[in-house]
Amino acid sequence: MARRRGNNEGSLYCRKDGLWCAQVSLTGRRLTKYGKSQKECRDWIKETLAKIDNGLTYEGTQITLERFFEIWLDGKELSRRPGTVLQYRKTAEQHILPILGKMRLQDIHPAHLKQLYMLKKDEGRGARTVQVIHSILHCALKQAVREGILGRNPADAVERPKVEQTEFQIFNEEQARQFVIAASRSPFETIYYMALTTGMRKGELLGLKWSDLDWNKSNLLVQRQLQLIKGQGFILSPPKTKAGRRQIKLGHGTLAQLDAHRKRQELEKAAADNWQENDLIFPTTIGTFLDPSRVSKDFKRLLREVGLPLIRFHDLRHTSLSFLLDMGTPLNTVQRRAGHSKPSVTADIYGHVMARTQDEAAKTIEDMVTPIPVELQ
Repeated sequence: MARRRGNNEGSLYCRKDGLWCAQVSLTGRRLTKYGKSQKECRDWIKETLAKIDNGLTYEGTQITLERFFEIWLDGKELSRRPGTVLQYRKTAEQHILPILGKMRLQDIHPAHLKQLYMLKKDEGRGARTVQVIHSILHCALKQAVREGILGRNPADAVERPKVEQTEFQIFNEEQARQFVIAASRSPFETIYYMALTTGMRKGELLGLKWSDLDWNKSNLLVQRQLQLIKGQGFILSPPKTKAGRRQIKLGHGTLAQLDAHRKRQELEKAAADNWQENDLIFPTTIGTFLDPSRVSKDFKRLLREVGLPLIRFHDLRHTSLSFLLDMGTPLNTVQRRAGHSKPSVTADIYGHVMARTQDEAAKTIEDMVTPIPVELQ
């Protein structure tokens, strides 16, 4: 027989088939839970009553993951960059909602998330994709906990998928020089040169303005990046992290390249009838945003023409930072130049480069302390 309680207090009883049944009344409607043990059902009542005290409504108990994602993503547009929200939406629509979308949040357990990750792995999805799926689910379900819809985040009980750091392909010193020579024939020569000398990302380079450059102090302020957002076109957005907003010291060669580039741009500006002034360092020939895909296509063309390895444009950044570490530049200096949040991030990415430097350091210290044998006459 049920143990009856007052309104919103719940009831608990054992059925004839041995299952325990717990019930809670919420605004005149009944929530029911079946469990194998009395403790399981009692814990459910306690958890449900706590969520009701925190504002849980009956509608909240019925909400599906699909509906919750819709509401959650609309709210994210107020606190996240458009590109980030777009990535959330695409990942959810492609990988999460087709599998879990119709389930109520209340019914999602860690086992469901593990099954989703295994399914994606069996489909041939990379570890990085599974990690992104996990991160988005964890973030969304954490908000559901805050709103009192869930008592705990099921993603907390699932181990975050690991991503093995793959070694990227970079130029050696001779290849880098060969590329710089070949790039002198390209309209994007200065972009390539700066990618190699500053380690900046493509979006950061294309988002630079002349007002970011302090000629007297040889400093360049990185404070935005160019992004292509579906439905909006090209926009300038702030760096992903606080560390991404940084100052980069420029050498004399880079400043000379920029000065020559500025003079060419002034000629283009004078010749154009429809110039649009945006103060961009790397605009189109009429002053508008330069499509990153044009740079990528030209980059591949150059590599094929001179027979260099077909690396990615982003690998120019890796080449630059690897050279710095190979020369013995302090890790925290490279970290700040790269815009990483902490030195450990840089160490994780460029660990194989640092291992080579360690080998050279071991040989150097041995050469310093090992006595030179001298034969006495």
